[in-house]
Amino acid sequence: EGMPDDTEVVYAVGSPAGVVEGDDVDHVFRTAPAPGVVRPVRIWALGDSGTASTDAEDVRDAYAVYAPNPLDTDVWLMLGDNAYGSGTESEYDTAVFDFYPEWLRQVPLWPALGNHDGYTAFSDTQTGPYFELFSNPTAGESGGVPSGTEAYFSFDYANIHFVCLDSSDSDRSTTGAMATWVTADLEASADAAWTIVFFHHPPYSHGSHNRSEER
Repeated sequence: EGMPDDTEVVYAVGSPAGVVEGDDVDHVFRTAPAPGVVRPVRIWALGDSGTASTDAEDVRDAYAVYAPNPLDTDVWLMLGDNAYGSGTESEYDTAVFDFYPEWLRQVPLWPALGNHDGYTAFSDTQTGPYFELFSNPTAGESGGVPSGTEAYFSFDYANIHFVCLDSSDSDRSTTGAMATWVTADLEASADAAWTIVFFHHPPYSHGSHNRSEER
């Protein structure tokens, strides 16, 4: 709040006692463009990435070759199951915070709640490691209609409206709070050039979880 749009900002982490780290070329982020601005946007979307396995390393490292400067990434999404096996704080350390240190210093991360994250996180009370480790907008701070919960939310980036839904632990009924909110949010953002909705469970997949059989 109060910072200019689409501008690189150098920052430091510390306390009144002094700087712990930062104020250098590795501690910089770019503020979002004003809503509605037309410009290229690069989105990095990772799903089921919380294994910290060699496969996850291969995906991370391949993306680093494609976009070597973290500031080349505008929007970073994690689509759930961000930390296996049950979303504990130590698993988040291994699979997220120790796994993507360069990007975390420079690119905002927008996570969705997956079923594995939900083993230790509870949407109705917004408690557990997922809710303690991330800070998602609840009052429309980043655009969109306030959701009142970190379990599902929306935000704007340039001419794109992003909507994050909780397919794991919130009420998914057509008359529930999430459905009521997303209806209002989509109506309010109808003028956006693009709307991207992301959540954990795919509407269709054919692999280890065959959606033709698991309904």
